[in-house]
Amino acid sequence: MQPLNRRRLLVFLAVPFLSPLALAGNVNELENNGFASNNTRASAQNIAAASFTANNSPNVFGALPTASVRGRLGGDDVDFFSFSTAGGIAYFSTTNTTNGLDTYLALFRSDGTLLGDNDDAQHLGGSAFDSFLGSFNLGAGSYYIAITSGKNSANASFSGSIFNELQRPDNGFGGFAFGDATTGDDSFARSGVQLDGGAYTLNITIPTPGSLAALSLAGLLAARRRRA
Repeated sequence: MQPLNRRRLLVFLAVPFLSPLALAGNVNELENNGFASNNTRASAQNIAAASFTANNSPNVFGALPTASVRGRLGGDDVDFFSFSTAGGIAYFSTTNTTNGLDTYLALFRSDGTLLGDNDDAQHLGGSAFDSFLGSFNLGAGSYYIAITSGKNSANASFSGSIFNELQRPDNGFGGFAFGDATTGDDSFARSGVQLDGGAYTLNITIPTPGSLAALSLAGLLAARRRRA
């Protein structure tokens, strides 16, 4: 069995959510059709801490802050988004897809190392081709979440041999976490300009949004306290 098939096989084991995911803080993707402006980690669109607001559906993720990015995919387009957190449990999902769009999510560490991915993981009220990635217990720092169509995938997902199935809050399938993916490989099988495909909403749910500057200052203050 090819590595990609293990992601599609386990989608049928997922348990539906109690409620559809709702929009929280809304952010619009800046890329336009015919361009590839955020196709790489280096050109990722940043999601500021102020974009995260209380989730409008507390029976899904409690009151965890969520930013909902509205974007489009088509062709071999890959959309990278960056965010920072002070650490804690995180979830990533797609909703409100159009034109039968099949989404794929990949989470990367700040150095570009793949942490996890998911192709299909349906939740109640969503499409069978929606994606859900998590639960992830992230340390403080910056991360990148990439979204592309289901026919595409991160090259590093086929590297290494250590992977664990992730579990959603409802005990359903939440994708895979990788323990030994190729360090720094954030490339995709294909990457091209955005065509007029379908729309999506990418929900980024983290308990403690932050900025790199704030996280760096907190680390500096902690170091000073330890020295004192």
